[in-house]
Amino acid sequence: MDMDILRATLVAHRRWLRQERGGKRGDLSLVVLENFGLPGVVLTRAKLTGVQILNSDLTEAKLDEVDFFAANLAGSILLRADCRGSDFRGAHLQGTDFSEAVLSGADFRDGSLMVNVGGHTQPAERAVVATSQDRTGMTRANLEGARLHASVVRKADLSGAILRNADLSQADFTGSSLKDADLRGANMQGCNLSGALLNRAAIEGARLDGAILKDANIFGVEIEKASYTNLDLSEAIAVDDSVEAALKIGDLVLAHEQWVESSGAIGARADFSAMDLSGVDFTGRNLSAALFVHTRLRSTKFVKAILDLTDFSHADLTGADMSRADLRGANLSEAILRRTNFSGADLKMQTAHLPNGMTREFPVTLRGCRFGETNFTGVACDRLKTSGVPPAGIIAEEHFRALFAATA
Repeated sequence: MDMDILRATLVAHRRWLRQERGGKRGDLSLVVLENFGLPGVVLTRAKLTGVQILNSDLTEAKLDEVDFFAANLAGSILLRADCRGSDFRGAHLQGTDFSEAVLSGADFRDGSLMVNVGGHTQPAERAVVATSQDRTGMTRANLEGARLHASVVRKADLSGAILRNADLSQADFTGSSLKDADLRGANMQGCNLSGALLNRAAIEGARLDGAILKDANIFGVEIEKASYTNLDLSEAIAVDDSVEAALKIGDLVLAHEQWVESSGAIGARADFSAMDLSGVDFTGRNLSAALFVHTRLRSTKFVKAILDLTDFSHADLTGADMSRADLRGANLSEAILRRTNFSGADLKMQTAHLPNGMTREFPVTLRGCRFGETNFTGVACDRLKTSGVPPAGIIAEEHFRALFAATA
């Protein structure tokens, strides 16, 4: 759109808002604005159906009660914008930054815009643009009473957002951050929170029936204060994400590495037993002979880590990444290994040299494990300690499968 035409539209709209002569409601429906600087622009109650405002600056704009139905706001900055009661149904918000914006009563439900092209009705075209980030940013935004029923809000950042009494039912918040969010009284029935970060969120009075909390981090969340009769918490995690907790884990790892390198002369053997370390990144660390007994390690990263003779018995390694790790002689008996990635890992037997000059062989133990889409492709392995039955639910070459039956 030409800047002069846009300026005239904005002037006429301001007059319309003040009920002055020559005023006309601003209508930018289906208009494309890219890389525009519009901080503080006043578009209260304007009609912007299907508008495409791309990678533009709308900081502190007045956008309350605006019709943004099926709009494309990819990459635009709406920092501290006033969007109270606006209609964002069907809007495309990739990389849009609503940080500290007021979005109370806004409608983010699904919707699609159909237009007439050459006598045929078809969906309105949407421009594809590169944005500085993919995540929708709503940190500290005020979404009190907002309507997000069945909305798709994946991998969005709503840290510290106010969502009191908002309708989040059936919405998809997979992988989103709701850390420190205010969810009191929100309707979260059937909400998909898989992999979401809910750390310390206030949830008093929220309705949680049927909510999906698979791999969701609920550390510091007082779930008992929510309202529900049907809620599965068995796959939720509770990992302390504080700086203090990270430093504590780092100190344990460092002391363990000193213990390994000095053959026990200094440092201390790491014992992570019964802890929840889901999602922690141990990539490349030396955790040889460490203890992870009964530890929750869902989606934890051990890529290229040294884990020979490490005890993972009874651990939950669902979705953990152990690709290219050194697991010689590791004990994984009765561990949960669903979707665990062992691709390219070293699962060979470990030979220990004893003080009396004798040696002892330690094959990797996989007895009583629970498998499911467990990836063993490309592993190096010469012997296993198993229950003697080739398991279902593994992805592996035939020679590796054969080791289950060959070594009981």
